[in-house]
Amino acid sequence: WSLQDIIVCSSLSSVILNIIRYYKSVVWNPDIFFKPWFNVDPKFFRSTLDVCGAVVAGSQINQLLDRTRYDNSDMDIFLRIGGIQRMGGWLETQGYRLVSSSSTYGPFHQTVARLSTRLAIATASDNTVKGVFNYERYVASTQVVYHQRIQLVVVDMNPIHHVLFDFHSTAVMNYMVSDAVVSVFPTSTFLLSKSYVSKSTPETAERSEQWKSKYRERGFRIVRRRSKGVHRDIRLGRRSTGDSRTWVIKLKGEFVVSLAIVLLINLTEPPFEACSIYGRMDMDVGFEVLSWRSGVACHDSALRI
Repeated sequence: WSLQDIIVCSSLSSVILNIIRYYKSVVWNPDIFFKPWFNVDPKFFRSTLDVCGAVVAGSQINQLLDRTRYDNSDMDIFLRIGGIQRMGGWLETQGYRLVSSSSTYGPFHQTVARLSTRLAIATASDNTVKGVFNYERYVASTQVVYHQRIQLVVVDMNPIHHVLFDFHSTAVMNYMVSDAVVSVFPTSTFLLSKSYVSKSTPETAERSEQWKSKYRERGFRIVRRRSKGVHRDIRLGRRSTGDSRTWVIKLKGEFVVSLAIVLLINLTEPPFEACSIYGRMDMDVGFEVLSWRSGVACHDSALRI
């Protein structure tokens, strides 16, 4: 079924509505979608996201919401420096190992310590990504051994802000926190397969063409500055991640306290329920959508968020 079919059929009868509710509970269920990535119930993973103040964003969330699969697609987890050791430690309990990072500081603990120092003394910078840690594992199925990679991307701001203000276009402004999945531009992304370029800083022509080619191959039309009909499905002005134009899937079920997480928490710290490093994620983040005509959009961008 297309999204349009689901929306239309939901209003036909109570029987069809109940069928669609069941269908939605299965196809848009991250605990089912992410099950192949971990050895335990993905609720443990969501608990870890909560503790670390992390979000999953990028192509995995696009695949979840669009009910599709991309070949050789990594998982990207965005978090601040305070959550990196706990998240990395939990991934190791699932069979992943650190294979590389963007830093040349040596062992993991030295890298984190020096990265923390860099963040503490850093001045304003256009690049909000401060480090990338690549974790990999190999999983054997009945017929093949396949490779999985998870990237931990360290940013110097609330990860939701990074998704909104630093991602390259609207089609990837989708994310999962511990208790919700959010799509900021669902109409243009999943109904119209359009992605509006929204860069806040310039990028090289090579890098720009790389991501544009990838998303064209995935069926998206890339909307740039001066494209025709640029704002017909985009509301300009003030918005928030909790408004009526946002698609929010609230996740049911209690989090499971992972023994692996408990062992990584210092015994002198507060109980698990109170130890989310950065506090609860704000589910109603305000932002503005500005046209390139405003004069503040980066070169080639249709919008500025």
